[in-house]
Amino acid sequence: MAQKSEKAYRSFIKGLVTEANELTFPENASIDEQNFVLKRDGSRARRLGIDYEELFNKTATGLTVTDIKEGRQSFHIWNNPGGDTTVSLGIVRIKNRLWFLNMLSTTPSANKKNSGNYITIAGLSNAEIDVSVINNKCVIVSDDLTDPVLLTYNPSTDVVSQTTIDVKVRDIWGVDDGLDVNERPASLSNAHKYNLRNQGWAPSIVTVSGADAIDYTKTIIGSYPSNADQWSLGKVSNPSSADYEKYDPNTLVKNSNSNYQIAKGSYIIDLFNRGSSRQTESGVTGLPTDTETGQITTVASYAQRIFYSGIGSSVTGADNRSPNYSGYIFFSKVIQNDEDFGKCYQEADPTDPGINDLVASDGGSAQIPDATRIVKIAASRSSLVIFAENGVWELYGDTGGFFATSFQVSKVSTNGVLNANSIVDVNGTFLYWSKAGIYILTPDNVSGRFAAESLSLTSIQTLFLDIPATGKNNCKGFYDEKENQVRWLYNDSASYSATNYINSYNKELVYDLTLQSWYKNTITSQLNDPFVADYVEIPTYAIQGTEEGVYNATDEVIVTSGDSVVVTTDIGINRDSQFSFLTISNTSFTLSKYKNTQFLDWLAHDNIGINYSSYLVTGYELFGDIMRSKQIPYVFFYFKRTENGYTLTPSSTLELNNQSSCKVQAQWGWTDSANSGKWGNEFQAYRLLRNYIPSGASDPFDYGEGVIVTKNKLRGSGKCLSLKISSETGKDMQILGWGHPVVMNTEV
Repeated sequence: MAQKSEKAYRSFIKGLVTEANELTFPENASIDEQNFVLKRDGSRARRLGIDYEELFNKTATGLTVTDIKEGRQSFHIWNNPGGDTTVSLGIVRIKNRLWFLNMLSTTPSANKKNSGNYITIAGLSNAEIDVSVINNKCVIVSDDLTDPVLLTYNPSTDVVSQTTIDVKVRDIWGVDDGLDVNERPASLSNAHKYNLRNQGWAPSIVTVSGADAIDYTKTIIGSYPSNADQWSLGKVSNPSSADYEKYDPNTLVKNSNSNYQIAKGSYIIDLFNRGSSRQTESGVTGLPTDTETGQITTVASYAQRIFYSGIGSSVTGADNRSPNYSGYIFFSKVIQNDEDFGKCYQEADPTDPGINDLVASDGGSAQIPDATRIVKIAASRSSLVIFAENGVWELYGDTGGFFATSFQVSKVSTNGVLNANSIVDVNGTFLYWSKAGIYILTPDNVSGRFAAESLSLTSIQTLFLDIPATGKNNCKGFYDEKENQVRWLYNDSASYSATNYINSYNKELVYDLTLQSWYKNTITSQLNDPFVADYVEIPTYAIQGTEEGVYNATDEVIVTSGDSVVVTTDIGINRDSQFSFLTISNTSFTLSKYKNTQFLDWLAHDNIGINYSSYLVTGYELFGDIMRSKQIPYVFFYFKRTENGYTLTPSSTLELNNQSSCKVQAQWGWTDSANSGKWGNEFQAYRLLRNYIPSGASDPFDYGEGVIVTKNKLRGSGKCLSLKISSETGKDMQILGWGHPVVMNTEV
C-alpha cells in the first residue's frame, strides 16, 4: 500500500546553493537561479527591468569610443562638500575627467554641479582611483598620479577646484655611506656628509673655533664624526669656561662611546623624489637619485588624519638604504588646514638635542614588512583595516584612540584580497573577494579585534571559483543599507579583458545579510551599449522645491496683478532605493536603476528593450527518503495578484495591466537533460480562474482576491523532484509558495 503525505513551501529564502550534493541539498534553496529577488517575507518576485532613471539626461563626455573601451569609469560620493549640508556630490569619473552630480536632486543625471562643467585630472589615464573625504574636502589617489589630488568645493560659487598634495616625510633612512655605524672616517664622502647633516650635524652648530662642526672634528681628532656620534655630547659642560655649551671634538671623544645609530630625520624630504629632495634640502650634491616610481593607490580618512598606502614600490637610482614602500602606510598629522594633508612626519626635529619629542598629533608611518602589496586601506569604527595581496592586517591605537605615539599592527587573515573594489564596508564590518572565496571580517565582541570567516565556502564556492580571474579582479561591490544587502557587479563573458570595456558588467551577485542567502542577476546589453559601469550611492532622501502661498493671518497675500504671492521651500522626499547604476551609452553617461515594470532591460534606450529570463530550479526534494519512487498527482501554487487595471489598446480592446505568468516544469530524479525522459511538460501555473467583466478603461479590476491559487496536474515519478519555475516575456511573477501531496511506494 502506498504511503501518502503532504509538503508545503512557504519560505523559499535559502537562496542559491552550489555546495551540496544531490542527497544532502538543503530545503528552500535553489540549484540555479537568476533575476529573481529573494524577499524576507519568504516570497519570490521577478526583478524589475533595468532602465534609465526618470527624466534622465545623457551627458556627452567628449571622449572617443576607444577612450571608453580602453579606459575606466567609476562613481564616488562626496557628502557635505565645503561644509554645505544641502549638497551631496556624486563624482562621475570617465577616463581623466570628473563630473559632479547633485545627488540630492530627484533626477541626479540631469542636475550637475560645478556649473555643469567637468574638471580634468592631469596624468589620470586608465588606472583605478581611490577617494576619501575629510574636513569636507576630497582626496583622490591613483597609480596614474604622481601626487594625490585635493578637491575643494565652494558652495557660494558652485566651483570645484583642485590642487596637488606634496606628501613629505622625515628622512629616517639616510643614504648608504659604506661605513660601519661607529666608524670615524679619515675622509668625508658626500654620502656621509649628508648623513651627518641629517643626523643633526648642522652648519649652525656653534663650535669652540667657530668652524663647521664636521670639519672641526677632523681638524682636532684627525677623523670625521661617525653615525653613532651625537654632536651634543661634545658640548663643553664647564660653566666657568668661555666655551660653555659650545661644541668641542675632544669632549665628544670623551663622552661618545655608543656603537648604535643615532636619530635621523633632520631633513623633511619628498616621499617619492628622495634623492633630489635631499640635495635641495642639504646642499650636498652627488647623492643617489633614489626615486620611487610607484604611486599611492589607496587613501582613507581615520582618526582626524589622512592615510596613504598601496605603493607598488619600484625604485630607480637606489642604494642599500632605499626603502621598499610596498608595506608602508603613511599618515598625516591631525588635519587642521590644507597644509596638513601632506605632513606625514613629526613636527619636532628628532635630532634636536632640546625639543625632539614625538607628540600624539604628529604624522608618521607604519610598516608591515610581511605585506607584499597593500591593495586597500579602510577605516572601521576603531581601527584602520589594511587589505593586502597576501593577507589582512589591522592598525589600531590604545583605548584612548589612535596616536602617533602609540599604535599597534596585528594580522587578521592570511587570505589576500583580489581587488580593492570588491571590499564593501557594512557599518564597520567588511566583506571582500579573496583568492580563496568571499570573506567577511567581523569584530570580536570582547576584544573588538577583527576575525575573518568565509561566506562562500559552504554556499556558493563553486559559482565563485568559476568566475574568470579577470572578472574577479575587476568586480565592484556596494552595500545597500536600506535592504541590508551586499551586491557585486562582475563580468564573466569570454570577450571580457582589461582592454575591452573593463568596467562593463553583465552579472550581479547579491548577498542578503539578514537571510544569509545568495541570489544573482544577469544584466543584458547589446554590443556594450548601454552598459552598467558602477554602483551609484543614492542618499536616503532628495530635496525638492515646492511653492507655498503667503498669508497675512488667514488671508492670502495677492499682488496688484491678481497673482498670489508664493515662496519656494525645500522639502525632503524619501527615496525607495539607495542605489542606481552609472551607465555608459556610447560616449555619454547617465544613471539607471531597476525600475521597468514591463520587465524589459533598456526600454528607454531604443523603445524596444531587451527581454531577460527570470528562472529558478528548486533543490532536490527527497521527501525524507532516497530509495523509494514518488508521485505527485497535483501541485497547488500561490501567487500575489498583480493585475490592477486596464489599458485601452490601439485596436480598442481592453488589456489587463501588469499581468503575471509562471511557467513550471517538473524534473524527476537527478536528471540534467530532457533527453532523460524524466522532464515533464511545461505548464502555466498562474491563472485567473474567475471571469471578470470590466466596466471600461478606468475599471480598477476589483477581482476580490489578492492571492491567486491554482491546482495543477503534475505528471511523472521518480526518487526526487525539482521544479523549474520560469518567466514569460513582459509579465510579472510574485510567488508566495506552493504545496502538494506526495504518494510514495512502500516497496523499495
